[in-house]
Amino acid sequence: MPENSTETPTTAPATDTQVTRLSVNINAETAAKLRWYKDHKGISITETVRRAVALLDLVERETANGSEVLLKSRDGKSVRQLWMV
Repeated sequence: MPENSTETPTTAPATDTQVTRLSVNINAETAAKLRWYKDHKGISITETVRRAVALLDLVERETANGSEVLLKSRDGKSVRQLWMV
């Protein structure tokens, strides 16, 4: 839009304060995993889903850029590569 335009955009740019309500269908196993994480961390289901999406985004962006995602055991003796299909 030109700088001197008087038109008002029809949609505002997305911000962290904007809320989008989603309805999704998931199986019982996935729902149980979400509930376990929610309870384990003491957070809302919304925060649980936000964290899951943020993690997926991180892994996808890093692997798209050629990085490998590795999981190292607590004792440091075992390393596994995480593959996203």
